[in-house]
Amino acid sequence: MNKRRGIILAISGASFWGTSGVAVQYLYQHTSITSAWLVAMRLIGAGLLLVAWAHNKYHGEITTLLHDKRSWPELLPFSIIGVGGSQFTYFTAVQYSNASTATVIQFLSPLFIIAYMLLIKRIFPKRIELISVFVAIVGTVILVTDGHLDHLSLSPQALIWGLLAAFCTAIEVVIPSKLMKHYRTIPLTGVSMLFCGICLSPVFMLTSWPTLTLFEWCLIGYIIIGGTLCAYLLFLASIRYIPVSTTGMLGAFEPLVATILTVVLLGTPMSIFSLIGGSLIIIATIIQSLPIEKIIKAHKKTSWPK
Repeated sequence: MNKRRGIILAISGASFWGTSGVAVQYLYQHTSITSAWLVAMRLIGAGLLLVAWAHNKYHGEITTLLHDKRSWPELLPFSIIGVGGSQFTYFTAVQYSNASTATVIQFLSPLFIIAYMLLIKRIFPKRIELISVFVAIVGTVILVTDGHLDHLSLSPQALIWGLLAAFCTAIEVVIPSKLMKHYRTIPLTGVSMLFCGICLSPVFMLTSWPTLTLFEWCLIGYIIIGGTLCAYLLFLASIRYIPVSTTGMLGAFEPLVATILTVVLLGTPMSIFSLIGGSLIIIATIIQSLPIEKIIKAHKKTSWPK
């Protein structure tokens, strides 16, 4: 029962993230909204909600975090490059392509983490990680060329911003490793979002506000509440009931939901090669989440001698 609850929570959290990307694409198609304005709105709104939630549930932890001067060398780059950078680059990638493609390319972030572990930490990747890298590269080539190696099916801007989104997402994972040992994820993420949102707030005065309908304002509210607050809380809650590896695999529902809704609701065309390439990238991420080496070792111990 607990495992089923954890699976439902993880799928729900990933689905909220996927649907928020589709909402972003709709806003780009029907309004004059800019990435900077939308990201600033999302970060401030979601940051306030997460900080309020954390203050109520983990009383005093935010104050401790803010007064801990040793945390700032990690907190600042995590906030600006990790949290803010990942969202701005992702939103811009959606603007130049679509929610499905941007979400899939962002799933290449494990490749940057593997590169970081190799170049900085001098830790050589495991065999299964090398396999996943190869699968992800093949998937990326198919996705960006649509099966025709003599040209790109995506604009250079879409590819660059998508790869930057993957890079910033990797930074978001790598930078706060020490902070995570002392502070919970919700207070840390809430403070980072709010801080970065405040840094971006001058955009509200430097650019004219877009003219939006009630439905479009509701979509922004959904991006803030559903696509951020609910997504984070549901996904983190799933870890109580299922292993992190399982949660990581179920995160593949994010690009799956984004792809289905992008095609069905927004009418975005998807070729068979785009689907194959995207699927390979998602499979590469799932491969890294699978405890394959443990399974092989266990099999060797339990198998009959030949």
